[in-house]
Amino acid sequence: MSVSKRIQKLRKERNMSQAMLAEKAGLKPPAISQYESGVRSPNFESLVKLSNALGVPGDYLLVGQEAAVREDVGDSLSRLIAHIAGMLPFDKRELLLDYAVMLTRESVSKTTLPYFTDARSYAEHVFRSISRGQLPVDLDQVLEYLNVRRVEAPLADCEGMLMKGRENLIIVDPEQGGPQRMRFTIATLLGHLAIPWHTDSLYRVREESSFAVEDSLEMEALQFAACLLMPREVLTDDLSDADVSLDSLHTLAAKKYDVSVFALANSLVDINPDKFAVIQSDGQNIIKTFQGSRPIREDVDPRSLAASFLKKPPKEKEIRTAKLEESVWFQKGQPGAYVVEESIYNPQMGKVLTLLTVP
Repeated sequence: MSVSKRIQKLRKERNMSQAMLAEKAGLKPPAISQYESGVRSPNFESLVKLSNALGVPGDYLLVGQEAAVREDVGDSLSRLIAHIAGMLPFDKRELLLDYAVMLTRESVSKTTLPYFTDARSYAEHVFRSISRGQLPVDLDQVLEYLNVRRVEAPLADCEGMLMKGRENLIIVDPEQGGPQRMRFTIATLLGHLAIPWHTDSLYRVREESSFAVEDSLEMEALQFAACLLMPREVLTDDLSDADVSLDSLHTLAAKKYDVSVFALANSLVDINPDKFAVIQSDGQNIIKTFQGSRPIREDVDPRSLAASFLKKPPKEKEIRTAKLEESVWFQKGQPGAYVVEESIYNPQMGKVLTLLTVP
């Protein structure tokens, strides 16, 4: 079953109209219609919003229950083959059957990794078996294990590129992002290499690809990168043992995971969508959001701390914290209800990162 059919099926099971689902997910009604008809696919951010609105894990909209059903089919390689076959149209399955019959008299080569049916399992295996559970993840060690050569060079239209072949090659442009951004780019490209149904010989990562993609394979590669650099079990323990703030996230991001605060904050929302939301803005216009279960406003309210940075931008990084009415940030703020806003301004980037916490 396709992503579009799963969205439609879940919406109808919950007796929701397209308009009701759009409102709950913080999306526009025409988008829901396009997703269900298959005219366009939901990007990573929209996928999270839809998952929260429909009350299912994000993985379900990508792979559905079919993957769980296949877990009782023979060995792990058989499950992987069944998983890939389920992604193909019927005519391609017939070709796969013809090829399988031909291979009954020949040997089949194996990859260096075990066989799984989802991106997160590949990331968890790489973290445990190749990185030995050490943080921050040593990407050079992973590159060496997977026989990948890394080169730094200027790239005109992307931040990083993977070229598969006899010698796998990853090219990254150091001028298009800081070291933590480059790590995430490399981890994303490694996802395209590690996941066996990502069969193209060339993959690119662009800045706008981060959490704003509409291709399921890119979503899987981004999920692989997030789960590799910030393993879910470890991160959940770290975030549950202390009060979460931008300051604590900054410390964890820099000292333990070696990732950007934005990437870590996105994972925080993914773990606890009812409590947190993340917004990136220029103090006036919203650039990116990684909202939880409640729709975020489409503009920056002048009453917000994020907007206050625009009036008199500080010359150095600064964090501001305040308790504000929900209506400042949420589309349907409850009267008398409040949300804690923490916003940090980076003068070098000219952008504000905001963490919202529902008490």
